[in-house]
Amino acid sequence: MFRLITYFGLRVRRLIRHFSRRIGRSLRKPVFAVGAWIYIIFAALDFFFARSARNFRAEWRFLRTEMHNVSANLHRAWKKSTATWLSVIGHYIAHAIRKHRRLFKTAFNTALPILMAVVLVMEIHQWQSFTYALRVVYNGETIGYISNESVYLQARSRAAEKLSVGMDEDARADVLDTPQYELSLVSINKMVDTDILSDNLIRASDANITNACGVFIDGEFLCAVKNENDARSVFNTILEQQHAGKNATAGFVESIDYVQGLYPDNENAMWDADRLTQKLTGDKKPAQYYTAQPGDSFSRIASDHHLTVSELKALNPQLGETILVGTELMVSKAQRYVTPKITRTEVRTEEIDFKTETSYNSKLFSGDRRIIRQGQKGIDKVTVTITTVNGVTVDMEEIDRTTVSDPVTEKVEVGTAKSGSAGYYGGSYSSRGFMWPAPTARMISQYFGHNGHKGLDITTSGALGRPIVAAASGVVEIAGSTGNSYGQQVLIDHGNGVKTRYAHCVTGSIRVRAGQRVTAGQQIASIGSTGNSTGPHLHFEVIVNGGVTNPLNYVSR
Repeated sequence: MFRLITYFGLRVRRLIRHFSRRIGRSLRKPVFAVGAWIYIIFAALDFFFARSARNFRAEWRFLRTEMHNVSANLHRAWKKSTATWLSVIGHYIAHAIRKHRRLFKTAFNTALPILMAVVLVMEIHQWQSFTYALRVVYNGETIGYISNESVYLQARSRAAEKLSVGMDEDARADVLDTPQYELSLVSINKMVDTDILSDNLIRASDANITNACGVFIDGEFLCAVKNENDARSVFNTILEQQHAGKNATAGFVESIDYVQGLYPDNENAMWDADRLTQKLTGDKKPAQYYTAQPGDSFSRIASDHHLTVSELKALNPQLGETILVGTELMVSKAQRYVTPKITRTEVRTEEIDFKTETSYNSKLFSGDRRIIRQGQKGIDKVTVTITTVNGVTVDMEEIDRTTVSDPVTEKVEVGTAKSGSAGYYGGSYSSRGFMWPAPTARMISQYFGHNGHKGLDITTSGALGRPIVAAASGVVEIAGSTGNSYGQQVLIDHGNGVKTRYAHCVTGSIRVRAGQRVTAGQQIASIGSTGNSTGPHLHFEVIVNGGVTNPLNYVSR
């Protein structure tokens, strides 16, 4: 096939040369160069690849012929005898090695490095699973391989703790001898941890041990129970008695662990469920009391027993403010092995304070404040978990918060007008937020209640025409005469059931109208003597929920 390609390349070259003569001398050299390069490429392909293909084809033909001849010869040799057959096989093997010596050499030189690389990788992988460790030998027996001595010390401490209930210190010292260490190269999967080494240590000792479930409270060994379910049922019964209720779970303040392992098989260490129940429902440490001595005080007794005064009084709620000599005070509550706790989930609503946005109004008197939009508090729905011990909350954690309604910002206007400008007058405010209604008249000619008088009569020298101002902000209800003894009057509603009346005004001096909102300090009329009046004065009333009251409870001079 490659010969055909080479032939085709030569033909292409000749065609290009023939074509170049026709298109002129100007294109002859470039086109000839292209044809030369095509020839070189096809010649290279023929040299490097076609020759190999031809050799392979020749070798394959020879191999098929040889295989046919070998098969025929082996068949004839097999019919003669086994020895003849083996001799023929040997002859062909030797002949193959001589003929293909370079092939075998190349194959050997190629396969050997690959084989060595595979062996190296396998060795590295194998050694990665090994490590140097301490072999712990105890009573002539290997009980485990550990990374360092601290693992053994922890295991020994754990073993001693398990044996502590059933043995005294001297007996434990005899059982737990000092081991021997040897540095060893071992597989990683042979390494042991503290718990396994602890069990192996107890198993290798002279102690009377058995497999059981150890009960640990806050990491301290209490006892062993042969059946773990029996141990768990005792604690579960205590929790069921708490009656946690809906959305609540009962648990223990202490950490309870159930550890399977080897434990002393004696009456001190191995308990049944009834004995464990009796122990847990009893006191681990009884309550402690102190008898008051001469010169004792709450602070002294509390300090001596590492308490605060409030903690001491909480322990003794029956006591008064003094302590009598001989009084017995509790200084420490009884302590049990386990303390139940109840954790419940509650959903609460919390108010969100609103913000206040303040703007300034030059039409309001300085110091006056008017609410344009009432602020409203927002509401958050909060989910919390509450943990109680003996009915006392010891922990509260917020786990979710969702906004039900956003707060509404309160908008307030604050006056900036100065006293007397544009019909506004200044003055001090009482504790109830009311100011004196006659800025330039301070004399009281008749008080509230005198001869059934319903308000204050306010006047001064030259009172006629002097200004009357609103004592507080509000809405005008009456502005003018109603045909009664008040003459020309103004009645202002301040909200919350409170109203103020300004009577005997000068005719034509009223500056406001019914339905108008007025501001504290704003001039509403002038002092006159209209209606049933003996001289110029302001009759000022304060009406609360329809009944008159002493104005001096709302204003001050």
